[in-house]
Amino acid sequence: MTLHLDLTKSARALRVSLDKAGVAPDVQAELVLDIDVSGSFEHEHEEGTTNKLVARLVPWGMVLDPDRAVDVFTFSHGPDSAHHVGTVTAKDADSFVLDRIVGRVPGWTGGTDYSFVLERNLQHFGWLPQPVARLGWISRFLGLETETKPVRAKKRSIVIFITDGENTDEARTDTILRASQNRGDDIYFLFMGACEHDVDFKFLRQVADRYHNTGLVIIRDLDGFVDLSDDALNAQLLVPELIDWLRK
Repeated sequence: MTLHLDLTKSARALRVSLDKAGVAPDVQAELVLDIDVSGSFEHEHEEGTTNKLVARLVPWGMVLDPDRAVDVFTFSHGPDSAHHVGTVTAKDADSFVLDRIVGRVPGWTGGTDYSFVLERNLQHFGWLPQPVARLGWISRFLGLETETKPVRAKKRSIVIFITDGENTDEARTDTILRASQNRGDDIYFLFMGACEHDVDFKFLRQVADRYHNTGLVIIRDLDGFVDLSDDALNAQLLVPELIDWLRK
């Protein structure tokens, strides 16, 4: 699948948009994409719509991420579905979803929980401690019960969270977002509700209003969105609260 996107040109367009918004050229943040792989989103993944969306967001990593790459996580329901796929760059953006995600990740075509992948994001970038692993029976026989993982360095981060439906773990998700804000984590969560059907995203509207490091963009026509011009696409995603966060 060849998208024929000039990602370098798109990165320049984003830089111009950031300049106009007063975001300094030296501002950096780790870029993260969380991608819903629940059953209701299967068609968009298999037909390539979300693949094109990922490619359209790679320029954000090229401009803002210190490594010029974007970390990709997938999720559906339960803790085991929260999965770090790896990083996507301009070199492999053309077919990343089709090659690395469709039918290959844990929880493929499952349900929808938000909290577990958000927790993984916070652990990955140092805002929460790594989970403690339980050791095997030999280690337990020797008196060692758990393995302590090293604490990661805290990294300023932007999470773009792509979902097509409501979640079943509202209370747990709210607890994680509230705790993140209360700790003062230097992370911004931009939720993208992408669904042409009658999904109100009521919970996401609530948390976007409730927490200053959480925003929401609702996309009713994802096929149309991924075909927008660079300027139009950036205008929809650069919400005022995110601009303020980038200016800090």
